[in-house]
Amino acid sequence: MESPAPDGHRSGEGLDARLVVERGAFRLDVALTAAPGEVVALLGPNGAGKTTALRALAGLVPLTDGHLRLDGAALDRTPPESRPVGVVFQDYLLFPHLTALDNVA
Repeated sequence: MESPAPDGHRSGEGLDARLVVERGAFRLDVALTAAPGEVVALLGPNGAGKTTALRALAGLVPLTDGHLRLDGAALDRTPPESRPVGVVFQDYLLFPHLTALDNVA
């Protein structure tokens, strides 16, 4: 049995990703971790790579380099339709009377 990491969750659980995506002159290189049950938001200026990172997590954009693991399982080569990952992009289809969490829950 694994012992909990200093942050309280067991190693290998949750999200462990290093996303490297190169598209023309643009390069995204970001490391992401999240414990099970955490809600994650990506914030940054226009062109920072937020949408590219979400698309890479969902498998809609291939990684140039890096890795993507969820609960220890590698998802790098898993097709989008088989990933246990969902993405809700900012759109008019969101309900303005609901919180961000309620819109995606």
